[in-house]
Amino acid sequence: MGTPDKPAAELICTGSELLSGRTVNTHAVTLAGLLAELGIPLVRETTVPDDPAAIRDAIAQALARAPIVITSGGLGPTSDDLTRDVAAELAGAPVAMHEPSRERIRLRYENAGRIFTEIAARHALVVQGAAILENRVGLCPGELLMINGRRLFLLPGPPAEFRAVLEDGVLPLLRACAGTPPLRRILMTCCIGESDILRLLPESEFPGPNVEIAYCAKPGRVEIRLTSDPAHSAALERAAARARETLREWIYAERACELEEAVVEQLRAAGKTLAIAESCTGGLAGHRITNVPGSSAIFLGGVVAYANESKIRDLGVPAAAIEQFGAVSPETARAMAEGVRARFGADIGLGITGIAGPGGGSPEKPVGTVVIAIVSGDLARVREFRFNGPRAIVKEMSATAALDQVRRALAEGAS
Repeated sequence: MGTPDKPAAELICTGSELLSGRTVNTHAVTLAGLLAELGIPLVRETTVPDDPAAIRDAIAQALARAPIVITSGGLGPTSDDLTRDVAAELAGAPVAMHEPSRERIRLRYENAGRIFTEIAARHALVVQGAAILENRVGLCPGELLMINGRRLFLLPGPPAEFRAVLEDGVLPLLRACAGTPPLRRILMTCCIGESDILRLLPESEFPGPNVEIAYCAKPGRVEIRLTSDPAHSAALERAAARARETLREWIYAERACELEEAVVEQLRAAGKTLAIAESCTGGLAGHRITNVPGSSAIFLGGVVAYANESKIRDLGVPAAAIEQFGAVSPETARAMAEGVRARFGADIGLGITGIAGPGGGSPEKPVGTVVIAIVSGDLARVREFRFNGPRAIVKEMSATAALDQVRRALAEGAS
């Protein structure tokens, strides 16, 4: 599962809250992404409760398999913070106060106007002999122990602290043993599913010898990751070129990013502004755009016109159009796009209306029917979609499809 020349890593997450459904565990995503840049695979993730026997077994078994083991959580001052004590037992070393960390914590309390106590000082307890990894975000330092030639990293549990110690302390130490990182090509696609990608690029002939492929799917989006070692760079480029040519219509970026990031970049490059009128998505498309730093340069505003009265009053949709064609119709969607474009003086107007469910559908317009319109200069395009899934998925896929329509219009040189 890993050798000194080709290391692999395991992650052990400790904390009963991670198994109770109260807390989302993001550590594996964070760690796998950062280790991938070094060419070190994360081969297993184990989550255990705050139980000494469970933690001990998980760490011991991981150390028997992998040369790099990373734990999260259990380093704090409370009675359920047990990872440090278990690691000390496995290392055959006592737990001791790390005075530089204690002083750092004391100063942090003093600067914040808080009372420093011996309970707070317990954040600075470490396994004696461990290499200390500074925590610039929180209180508990990270630690590195060598046990039978294996690296055991102890990291704090809060996500921001976990990532900070990884970036500042763990990754620099691992780069020395990582060797030459693999080559990668990333293709981000949207509005096409994994099964359709496999139909266009059959597994029997793609990606070809000496190239590995991995897919990561979210609603409305699939990331394709091609990997090879440097000796097979030509094979990697051939595979990437074939995928690029085959999936050109659906590729929105060739780096790991969200669709909205690519759309904001395109709008900025084209010098265009956007305004969005949303009904069934409830502001989700605008929310995603404004998640991107710098989006204020291209996003002028939006209107969530959920009720028909709002569509008429706030966007100027003709009441007769809604009466004759319905709120979910090409006519209404286009009027929404035209109305929001005029209201904000934007170059591009986007209108989204649909039936997110679970009720409200009909045989002619079932749940999941969504109509998206985009208007810009001489361009006026309206498309109808049918999405499957619960309400949240329909909303997410509708927002994705709407942003993709902006992307496509810009690629075609929308004026």
